[in-house]
Amino acid sequence: MGKIRTRREGRHLILTLADSGRQNALSGEMIAEVEAALDALTEGLGALVIEGEGGVFSAGADLKALGAALSTPPGDVDPLETFNAAGGRFFARFHALPCVTVALVDGAAVGGGMGLAAAADIVIATPRARFALSETSLGFPPAQIAPYLVARLGLRVATRLALTGARLDGREAATLGLADFYTETDGMDRLGEVLAAVGRCAPGANAQTKHLLRAVAGPDYIERAARAFAAALRGPEGAEGLAAFAGKRAPDWAKA
Repeated sequence: MGKIRTRREGRHLILTLADSGRQNALSGEMIAEVEAALDALTEGLGALVIEGEGGVFSAGADLKALGAALSTPPGDVDPLETFNAAGGRFFARFHALPCVTVALVDGAAVGGGMGLAAAADIVIATPRARFALSETSLGFPPAQIAPYLVARLGLRVATRLALTGARLDGREAATLGLADFYTETDGMDRLGEVLAAVGRCAPGANAQTKHLLRAVAGPDYIERAARAFAAALRGPEGAEGLAAFAGKRAPDWAKA
């Protein structure tokens, strides 16, 4: 039985973590199936929504695999380092996807599950949402999810949460900025609003925007941003956007 399910809704893809028996832990099998789904993403995708079934978003790290790595004596490379780095590469790939990513958290998001949500562009939390940054209470740091927590929360708040093994409900998460939206429902109404808004934006322009927003602190930003702007405006999306504006109509990408 697969660990995930996917379904298309117009230009958007819904990816459901579906290993509720293990609380949707980010096992090697789970990550491999998600990676395969990411490999199959098509150009022009508006948004990728990630959710969990069974009242759980994700329990985070696969403790069985973690225990196996821990019981293996370190050699030239510690298997714990290999285990942790693999998770880091997965989070980095998800964070760098060109399409808009939305995490619908309707249940527990623990450790790496909380990190996966934080790595998304937009996070929606429901009354059932529970976030737990439990790593330090178990004796190790939130190593690979730290960049996404800092990016979402800022260093001061991320530090406080990490050093206290914080637990948050959906409303608290939205107040702190860990979640972008809190809804009193199951989140589907807010998700529909978000996807409708994303659908009004050109997918290529959104991809370039994500890239530029994450490079604002890098060198030569002005020149790189200017090249991206010119390429977009001279490309098919720029031509269609200007033509649609002049013709007082919706652009082609908003009709899908």
